[in-house]
Amino acid sequence: MNRMATIVSAALLAVSLASHAHAQLVKDGEEIADAKLFAAAKAEGKVNIFGTYPTDSLQSVLDAFKEDTGLELEYVRLPTSRMYDRVIAEFAAGRLEADYVDLTDLGLIKGWMERGILEAHKVPSHDKISRLLRDENGYWYYIVRPIQVIAVNTEMLKEADYPKKWADLLNPKYKGMIGMPHLDAGGSALALYAFWRNKIAPDAWQRLAANEPRIQATAIPVQNDLQRGRTAVATVGAAGMLKLIENKAPIKIIIPEEGLVAFGAMGNVAKSAKHPNAGRLWVNYVTSKYGSTLMSKTGSYGTHMDAPTPRSGPYVFPPQDQVYTLSIDEWSQVVQNYPKEWRDVFEKK
Repeated sequence: MNRMATIVSAALLAVSLASHAHAQLVKDGEEIADAKLFAAAKAEGKVNIFGTYPTDSLQSVLDAFKEDTGLELEYVRLPTSRMYDRVIAEFAAGRLEADYVDLTDLGLIKGWMERGILEAHKVPSHDKISRLLRDENGYWYYIVRPIQVIAVNTEMLKEADYPKKWADLLNPKYKGMIGMPHLDAGGSALALYAFWRNKIAPDAWQRLAANEPRIQATAIPVQNDLQRGRTAVATVGAAGMLKLIENKAPIKIIIPEEGLVAFGAMGNVAKSAKHPNAGRLWVNYVTSKYGSTLMSKTGSYGTHMDAPTPRSGPYVFPPQDQVYTLSIDEWSQVVQNYPKEWRDVFEKK
């Protein structure tokens, strides 16, 4: 009897191990990785991510990925200009430790592609991602799209004077009251100024400049100015504002009637990856509906078209088709033409 029980137990254990070895990664009914990829990633045990999205904004997604996959994860965060140069130098020298790399500049992404740094990896959700947010051959994908909104300091501005749309900020009544990022602040600023010109009014820059906005080098000083009452209204990232609101700052977000502006981080697995399957698992994860839903909870849009829009407290953001995003061809034109034109308008003496 004992011998028979031992045989049965051994058989059950073998079945259990075989089943575990061939398990897929499935979340909420969605296959994120098939058994082969998941097993290979688990065998590698770790993924090194070189990203440009702020660590604190991404932390909840990083933690969920580690819990769902059991992989170790290291996240190295750098601004786009430094990330671009570092990856090129280390890739050329055969010393790149990253399994996944991303940037916030589509033009620089093309530079990485031309140097053979990114592999072509088509994620399972490839056909559920807008063509604006992916390369047709799978060389890059957006993983997150932070959104630009209007925010007001409720102690500096009466509710009756809150702007309701982007075009309202062209009104001279807001002269000296507006905070904005410099064009060089990054991809989000470039997208914002493109939106002003292409969607609001051809002369929007000139009319904004006439309102003498307080322009800061990056987004953080713009947020600080608004919080401290140096400005009454600002064009800023929603995620940062939501955190300030949670901390009881006197700030309210305005979701403009004309829609929102987004830009974000896009990337893929590095061809030199030491843990390539773990890198592919990460890209599959963040571009899936499940991963994009996690991303939406950070106050930014995810990638998958069926994922919910961001929401926080009373704020429910509009559908993806109401979010302005530059295409890779438009991006090239913006980078080439806007810097001089912008300085001629906003930095004229």
